[in-house]
Amino acid sequence: MVLDEFIDNHLLYGRALIDLQVSNKGSNPLWTGFVSTNQGEFPAYIKKCNHNDSLCIEIISSLLGLMLNIPIPKPILVLVEPNHPQIFVNEPTFLFGSQMYEMPSFERFLCDHQLSEECLFDYPNLHSIIAFDELIANPDRNNSNILYDGESFRFIDHEKAFSKAQDPRQPISEMSKIGNISDIVQHYKGENDVYIHKLMLKIKKSISEEMWASNCDSLITTAKDNSVLSEYNSILERVRSFLLARQSVLAVLVENAIKPPQNPQQLDLIGGYDV
Repeated sequence: MVLDEFIDNHLLYGRALIDLQVSNKGSNPLWTGFVSTNQGEFPAYIKKCNHNDSLCIEIISSLLGLMLNIPIPKPILVLVEPNHPQIFVNEPTFLFGSQMYEMPSFERFLCDHQLSEECLFDYPNLHSIIAFDELIANPDRNNSNILYDGESFRFIDHEKAFSKAQDPRQPISEMSKIGNISDIVQHYKGENDVYIHKLMLKIKKSISEEMWASNCDSLITTAKDNSVLSEYNSILERVRSFLLARQSVLAVLVENAIKPPQNPQQLDLIGGYDV
């Protein structure tokens, strides 16, 4: 895979068109409508991120996921001009855009069809999304950040990944966690030793063969050389260091996340148990 071509194909650059609709989904200001991009016009979600580095975090998380074959909508760097009729900005401003699909949230699908979260276990690449969320320390894979139409899944919203407060060698902070797929696995399957063993075999195979250190590091390095992303070099370097530190303990972190706690002691991944 040529990473320059990968980024060119998967990161869209666009301009917000008019007649956008305000959306009430999520905690960020959010609009839906068409964006004119370097690859044509696409329906998209456009949002204002809460923090200055969140735009870059969203983009690089999406690119990492897509590189690892996680079904994530293509990210769009959306330019909004000061005279835009729906989005008010004082100067030309880049917002985060995400290619929109006509799919309900997993939360809405379960409610409409009176199903439980257990249908998630039919997803054949469940192991990949669990490992990916742990890799980027995403604390917010709640059911609203999963799209599902009864056949296909897509995964959205990675703004809270790579938190500055997150130690890359430690589990995702419970203080920041809103809900993850690993919690669903722990709730329904955590006591099933056979299921957990088989799932971890898939996860470890994925980590060793795809996830990863060299691929992820190469993507971040290439992104730093991209003319549009170059202004985010300091953030990308922080993400790069985070990934390199986290990958060495990733399998342990995942297994601890999907199995029920065995005792009140907290596992110190660097030096045994911290009582």
